[in-house]
Amino acid sequence: MKENFKAIADALQKSGFSTSLESTAGKPLDFNITPYSLNTKLSFRFENLEEFTEFIQTSGNTFSDEKTNLMNTALIELGIDAKEFFYVNFFEQGKEGEM
Repeated sequence: MKENFKAIADALQKSGFSTSLESTAGKPLDFNITPYSLNTKLSFRFENLEEFTEFIQTSGNTFSDEKTNLMNTALIELGIDAKEFFYVNFFEQGKEGEM
C-alpha cells in the first residue's frame, strides 16, 4: 500500500470510519470532491482520478468502469480535469451540511 494511502486509511479509522465496504463497523462514510482543500483532518489530495480509484481499490472496494465514467463526468461538471489533482473531503454520511 502506498504510504499516503496508509495515512489516509489511518486517519479515517482514527475518526471512527470503516475503510472497507465489507465491514459494518464504524460510521458510514461519504465524501465530496473539490479543487481545493477544506482544511479538515479528513481532506486529502489525490494527484488524479487514477490515484483515487487505486485508493478505493486498495481499501477492498471495487471501482468498475461504469463508476470511473460517472466519477469522470462528475469531475468535469465540477470543472476539474481527471488528470489533474483534486481534494477528497471525507465526512460522516448524512452530515454533508456540516462541512
